[in-house]
Amino acid sequence: MILPIIVLFNPEKELLKRLLLSLQDQVEDICIVDNSPTSVKEKINDILSLISNNIKYFALNDNKGIAEAQNIGISYAIDNDYSHVLLLDQDSSLPPSMVKDLLFAENNLIQKGENVATVGPTFIDEKTGETVNAIRAKPFYVQRIPINLESKEPVHSDYIIASGSLIRTSLLKKVGFMKSELFIDWVDIEWGERCNHVYGYKSFIIPTVIMHHSIGDETTRALGRNINLHSDFRNYFIVRNAVYLMKSDSMSFNSKLIYLIKVPQYIIFYSLTSKRKLYSLGLLTKAVFDGILSKMGKGHFK
Repeated sequence: MILPIIVLFNPEKELLKRLLLSLQDQVEDICIVDNSPTSVKEKINDILSLISNNIKYFALNDNKGIAEAQNIGISYAIDNDYSHVLLLDQDSSLPPSMVKDLLFAENNLIQKGENVATVGPTFIDEKTGETVNAIRAKPFYVQRIPINLESKEPVHSDYIIASGSLIRTSLLKKVGFMKSELFIDWVDIEWGERCNHVYGYKSFIIPTVIMHHSIGDETTRALGRNINLHSDFRNYFIVRNAVYLMKSDSMSFNSKLIYLIKVPQYIIFYSLTSKRKLYSLGLLTKAVFDGILSKMGKGHFK
């Protein structure tokens, strides 16, 4: 059986309703992990009553971070003998038969002899309408591989976006869960890199399964590309975790070289686009030192 794990953080009710309605006919059970500072279960009970699935609801009454919330759901799935987990964000929406199609794609890849870490849909960013590329780390640069929506061939990517990713619980027991110390950002990247670089398991994007998803808080155009903008809060974790992962055995040498180049770019770009430029510069400088000193989790953000 497959257990979807939905992580909530002060969800927008209509988006959550869209997700649950798109999911209800594809699975029997649903796990919701509520990362909101105060449980939102009472506020969304009218939405939950619309679906007939069995729901396991974990109210954390604190923001424990995306990784820890996912791990709570993963532990529940393993303890209750589910074969797979399907990680989902609260603002995603599944196309019809997505769960069945991903399972079919995974089985085909395994039958062909591939060591599969995870399979996931092709993402279309709701803000820009752009299809998210597959990623391969090369020395000093990132190779972005466009997804051909007319193709039926899965595309290998060093990692894939967590939301929509189908993962076998047997593999999670082998390679490990998400890194909770990252709190938020780079969680799916680290896990995908760990699977690929350390254990030899690959992540695949399935072109025939298309999922719409909102990426980032805002979008701006720079260097010929649409760049996703986040809050200062998120930018702190992006920079800190990138620095921290440069020391990690999970990451490939090519990825570490890329982070070494990108971190100064992040600091300059995020500071210039922030509404509080000097504050942002100081915060991101602190993020670098926190990453070097392994001051992780949420508690070191000030």
